[in-house]
Amino acid sequence: MAGELPTFATLGDMLFYGLPRKWDVVEVVVQDEYTHDVIVATGPSGYLVFDTT
Repeated sequence: MAGELPTFATLGDMLFYGLPRKWDVVEVVVQDEYTHDVIVATGPSGYLVFDTT
């Protein structure tokens, strides 16, 4: 799937792309005050994890 996705500059870009595709943010894991992992369900058995800073 990595080769099929566009590059996202912001979390907002990812949400803008994913919401029409029925992606659902499952959880946001706070790593520290600047870094978060955003777990997104892309289907019944598919997940993506986005590292944000």
